[in-house]
Amino acid sequence: MLNVILDGFPDEYEGYLIRTDFRIGMQISEALNDVDLAEPEKMVTALRLLYGNGIPSDSSVAESGLRWFMAGGNPDEEHVPDGKPPTFDFEQDNRLVYSAFRARYGIDITRERLHWFAFLAMLGDLGGCSLSDIIGVRGTDLSKLGDEQRRQYAIMQERYRIKPQIPEADKARIAEFEEKLKG
Repeated sequence: MLNVILDGFPDEYEGYLIRTDFRIGMQISEALNDVDLAEPEKMVTALRLLYGNGIPSDSSVAESGLRWFMAGGNPDEEHVPDGKPPTFDFEQDNRLVYSAFRARYGIDITRERLHWFAFLAMLGDLGGCSLSDIIGVRGTDLSKLGDEQRRQYAIMQERYRIKPQIPEADKARIAEFEEKLKG
Protein backbone atom coordinates (compact mmCIF):
# COMPACT_ATOMS: atom_id res chain seq x y z
CA MET A 1 0.00 0.00 0.00
CA LEU A 2 1.15 3.50 -0.77
CA ASN A 3 2.44 5.55 2.17
CA VAL A 4 2.29 9.14 0.93
CA ILE A 5 4.09 10.47 3.98
CA LEU A 6 7.15 8.32 3.31
CA ASP A 7 6.91 7.90 -0.45
CA GLY A 8 5.25 11.12 -1.59
CA PHE A 9 2.49 11.27 -4.16
CA PRO A 10 3.08 9.26 -7.32
CA ASP A 11 3.34 10.78 -10.78
CA GLU A 12 3.36 7.45 -12.64
CA TYR A 13 1.61 4.10 -12.70
CA GLU A 14 3.71 1.04 -13.55
CA GLY A 15 6.15 3.24 -15.46
CA TYR A 16 3.50 5.30 -17.29
CA LEU A 17 3.34 9.01 -16.51
CA ILE A 18 -0.02 10.18 -15.20
CA ARG A 19 -1.60 13.59 -14.88
CA THR A 20 -2.16 14.03 -11.14
CA ASP A 21 -3.89 17.38 -10.62
CA PHE A 22 -7.18 17.06 -8.74
CA ARG A 23 -8.98 18.73 -11.63
CA ILE A 24 -8.03 15.74 -13.80
CA GLY A 25 -9.64 13.41 -11.25
CA MET A 26 -12.78 15.52 -11.28
CA GLN A 27 -12.85 15.54 -15.09
CA ILE A 28 -12.37 11.77 -15.19
CA SER A 29 -15.25 11.33 -12.74
CA GLU A 30 -17.46 13.55 -14.88
CA ALA A 31 -16.49 11.69 -18.07
CA LEU A 32 -17.24 8.31 -16.51
CA ASN A 33 -20.69 9.57 -15.48
CA ASP A 34 -21.48 11.48 -18.69
CA VAL A 35 -24.84 10.28 -20.04
CA ASP A 36 -23.98 11.64 -23.50
CA LEU A 37 -21.00 9.30 -23.91
CA ALA A 38 -21.20 5.62 -24.80
CA GLU A 39 -19.30 3.27 -22.48
CA PRO A 40 -16.27 2.93 -24.78
CA GLU A 41 -16.11 6.74 -25.17
CA LYS A 42 -16.21 7.17 -21.41
CA MET A 43 -13.23 4.86 -20.96
CA VAL A 44 -11.19 6.38 -23.80
CA THR A 45 -11.88 9.89 -22.51
CA ALA A 46 -10.92 8.92 -18.95
CA LEU A 47 -7.73 7.20 -20.10
CA ARG A 48 -6.71 10.18 -22.25
CA LEU A 49 -7.28 12.51 -19.34
CA LEU A 50 -5.17 10.36 -17.03
CA TYR A 51 -2.33 9.33 -19.34
CA GLY A 52 -2.39 12.07 -21.97
CA ASN A 53 -0.88 10.64 -25.17
CA GLY A 54 0.96 7.89 -23.27
CA ILE A 55 -1.89 5.44 -22.67
CA PRO A 56 -0.52 1.94 -21.96
CA SER A 57 -1.06 -0.39 -24.92
CA ASP A 58 -2.14 -3.15 -22.52
CA SER A 59 -5.76 -2.22 -21.77
CA SER A 60 -5.79 -4.15 -18.49
CA VAL A 61 -2.82 -2.08 -17.24
CA ALA A 62 -4.44 1.15 -18.46
CA GLU A 63 -7.80 0.39 -16.82
CA SER A 64 -6.18 -0.90 -13.63
CA GLY A 65 -4.23 2.36 -13.41
CA LEU A 66 -7.43 4.33 -13.87
CA ARG A 67 -9.18 2.45 -11.04
CA TRP A 68 -6.09 2.83 -8.84
CA PHE A 69 -5.90 6.57 -9.54
CA MET A 70 -9.59 7.22 -8.92
CA ALA A 71 -9.35 5.31 -5.63
CA GLY A 72 -6.48 7.51 -4.52
CA GLY A 73 -4.01 4.63 -4.72
CA ASN A 74 -5.98 2.69 -2.12
CA PRO A 75 -7.39 -0.58 -3.52
CA ASP A 76 -9.81 -0.79 -0.57
CA GLU A 77 -11.47 2.40 -1.84
CA GLU A 78 -12.11 1.25 -5.41
CA HIS A 79 -15.72 2.01 -6.23
CA VAL A 80 -18.06 -0.94 -6.50
CA PRO A 81 -21.62 -0.03 -7.49
CA ASP A 82 -23.94 -0.95 -4.64
CA GLY A 83 -27.25 0.12 -6.13
CA LYS A 84 -27.68 2.97 -3.65
CA PRO A 85 -28.33 6.50 -4.87
CA PRO A 86 -25.17 8.62 -5.05
CA THR A 87 -24.40 10.90 -2.12
CA PHE A 88 -21.86 13.11 -3.89
CA ASP A 89 -21.43 14.63 -7.33
CA PHE A 90 -18.50 16.84 -8.34
CA GLU A 91 -20.61 18.85 -10.77
CA GLN A 92 -23.53 19.49 -8.43
CA ASP A 93 -21.48 19.89 -5.26
CA ASN A 94 -18.61 21.97 -6.65
CA ARG A 95 -19.47 25.14 -4.72
CA LEU A 96 -19.82 23.20 -1.48
CA VAL A 97 -16.41 21.61 -2.09
CA TYR A 98 -14.90 25.01 -2.79
CA SER A 99 -16.32 26.62 0.34
CA ALA A 100 -15.44 23.62 2.54
CA PHE A 101 -11.79 23.67 1.40
CA ARG A 102 -11.67 27.43 1.84
CA ALA A 103 -13.13 27.28 5.36
CA ARG A 104 -11.39 24.13 6.63
CA TYR A 105 -7.96 24.39 5.02
CA GLY A 106 -7.73 28.03 3.95
CA ILE A 107 -7.17 26.82 0.39
CA ASP A 108 -8.65 28.51 -2.67
CA ILE A 109 -8.77 25.40 -4.85
CA THR A 110 -9.37 27.49 -7.95
CA ARG A 111 -5.80 28.78 -7.59
CA GLU A 112 -3.93 25.81 -6.11
CA ARG A 113 -2.28 22.79 -7.66
CA LEU A 114 -3.16 19.79 -5.58
CA HIS A 115 -2.45 16.12 -6.25
CA TRP A 116 -5.61 14.04 -6.70
CA PHE A 117 -4.60 11.76 -3.82
CA ALA A 118 -4.12 14.76 -1.50
CA PHE A 119 -7.43 16.20 -2.63
CA LEU A 120 -9.25 12.92 -1.88
CA ALA A 121 -7.62 12.66 1.55
CA MET A 122 -8.62 16.21 2.40
CA LEU A 123 -12.12 15.76 0.96
CA GLY A 124 -12.58 12.64 3.08
CA ASP A 125 -11.55 14.52 6.21
CA LEU A 126 -14.09 17.30 5.82
CA GLY A 127 -16.65 17.38 8.57
CA GLY A 128 -18.85 19.93 10.23
CA CYS A 129 -19.60 21.77 6.99
CA SER A 130 -22.53 22.07 4.62
CA LEU A 131 -21.02 19.51 2.25
CA SER A 132 -20.69 16.81 4.91
CA ASP A 133 -24.15 17.64 6.27
CA ILE A 134 -25.74 17.28 2.83
CA ILE A 135 -23.86 14.05 2.09
CA GLY A 136 -25.12 12.76 5.43
CA VAL A 137 -28.71 13.65 4.56
CA ARG A 138 -28.43 12.00 1.14
CA GLY A 139 -27.05 8.81 2.67
CA THR A 140 -29.54 8.51 5.52
CA ASP A 141 -31.54 5.27 5.54
CA LEU A 142 -35.10 6.48 6.07
CA SER A 143 -36.28 3.05 7.20
CA LYS A 144 -34.27 3.46 10.40
CA LEU A 145 -35.99 6.70 11.43
CA GLY A 146 -39.19 7.44 13.33
CA ASP A 147 -42.20 8.82 11.47
CA GLU A 148 -41.60 12.54 12.00
CA GLN A 149 -37.86 12.35 11.44
CA ARG A 150 -38.44 10.18 8.34
CA ARG A 151 -40.79 12.84 6.94
CA GLN A 152 -38.26 15.61 7.58
CA TYR A 153 -35.38 13.66 6.08
CA ALA A 154 -37.44 12.70 3.02
CA ILE A 155 -38.04 16.40 2.36
CA MET A 156 -34.33 17.17 2.80
CA GLN A 157 -33.32 14.21 0.61
CA GLU A 158 -35.56 15.45 -2.17
CA ARG A 159 -34.14 18.96 -1.84
CA TYR A 160 -30.50 17.82 -1.88
CA ARG A 161 -30.71 14.74 -4.11
CA ILE A 162 -28.24 14.33 -6.95
CA LYS A 163 -30.12 15.57 -9.98
CA PRO A 164 -30.11 13.05 -12.81
CA GLN A 165 -28.24 14.03 -15.95
CA ILE A 166 -30.37 14.43 -19.04
CA PRO A 167 -28.72 13.51 -22.34
CA GLU A 168 -28.39 16.40 -24.81
CA ALA A 169 -30.61 14.59 -27.33
CA ASP A 170 -33.37 14.35 -24.73
CA LYS A 171 -32.96 18.02 -23.81
CA ALA A 172 -33.50 18.93 -27.46
CA ARG A 173 -36.65 16.76 -27.64
CA ILE A 174 -37.97 18.32 -24.42
CA ALA A 175 -37.33 21.84 -25.75
CA GLU A 176 -39.06 20.93 -29.02
CA PHE A 177 -42.05 19.51 -27.12
CA GLU A 178 -42.29 22.60 -24.90
CA GLU A 179 -42.18 24.80 -28.00
CA LYS A 180 -45.09 22.84 -29.49
CA LEU A 181 -47.06 23.32 -26.27
CA LYS A 182 -46.63 27.09 -26.52
CA GLY A 183 -48.14 26.77 -29.99
